[in-house]
Amino acid sequence: MKKTLAGFAAAAALAAAAFASDFGPTPVNYEQAAETYISERLVDPRGARVQIVGEPYQVYADVAGYEGLPCWAIDVRVKARLPNGTSGGYVPYTVLFLDGEPIALKEDARRLVRL
Repeated sequence: MKKTLAGFAAAAALAAAAFASDFGPTPVNYEQAAETYISERLVDPRGARVQIVGEPYQVYADVAGYEGLPCWAIDVRVKARLPNGTSGGYVPYTVLFLDGEPIALKEDARRLVRL
């Protein structure tokens, strides 16, 4: 009985490791990469403030014709300059990372499943 339970535990551990490996390692320098990615998409990035809201987490996303793409996601808040020169309020965004590189904003994904 103990060997059977140990076998199930080992199989579960291997399955979890295989499942987690689909995502690759946590993105390195994700704060700077997310900030750069967002800034490149702003009409006027001067004076914009980007805040990282939490730690990276794993998601499956449907992006650009790929379904169930294992990605890392980073939640950020952006305060950008409005056309009249004033600053608006903070707006939440989620940046998706694949193989350590930012690939899309949550708005670009058709579906996002958080693990």
